[in-house]
Amino acid sequence: MLAAIFDMDGVIVDTNPHHRIAWREYYHRYGKTLSDEDFVRYVSGKHNLDILAHLFPDRALSPEEARQLAYDKEALFRELYRPHITPVPGLVAFLKALKAAGIKTAVATSAPVENLDFVMEALDLRGYFDVLLDESLVTHPKPDPEIYRKAMSLLGVEPQDAVVFEDSSTGIRAGKGSGATVIGLSTTQPAEELLAVGADEVIRDFNEFDIARFQGLSARSVSA
Repeated sequence: MLAAIFDMDGVIVDTNPHHRIAWREYYHRYGKTLSDEDFVRYVSGKHNLDILAHLFPDRALSPEEARQLAYDKEALFRELYRPHITPVPGLVAFLKALKAAGIKTAVATSAPVENLDFVMEALDLRGYFDVLLDESLVTHPKPDPEIYRKAMSLLGVEPQDAVVFEDSSTGIRAGKGSGATVIGLSTTQPAEELLAVGADEVIRDFNEFDIARFQGLSARSVSA
């Protein structure tokens, strides 16, 4: 039996446009700009501490200062996104089908717990997931596979029985590094970029990926 493990930003909710707005405001506050290309390269799928290192390349931030900057940015993001929050198309129907089929599920996000709680509660999704992991529960952020390996351990499944849903090159590498099958969502980056870093398949949203297609991965893994 397969388990489904979901990244959050760009997979459960298409938050990246609002993260881009929030980070651009932060960059602007410090006299810098953030292009779309730089957003994909330095921000999308990255841990906040890595993003701050790019924003302040010549400045050594204390742990306390870095945490406060990251917290303030995420609070701004939640304020911006709250009126617009909506699940990625097809997600809720897919989650309902997974739950009905008894398939284990997890969220494994590099976002802080405040953002994870915000999304779960705003969209009433918490009941669809057996395991919720945020940045505070791992030592090594993506592209390290730690968060996906931990999700598998908590779900009680082996890598060959896990399917990861990701939207960024960083996340794809983390998922593949964990040994899982990885389905890319082209909400943030073009399909060819996700395939180039190892995605097994790429979809636009969950309207293209129903429970029958998911269960077909199980048959394919057995035959392989």
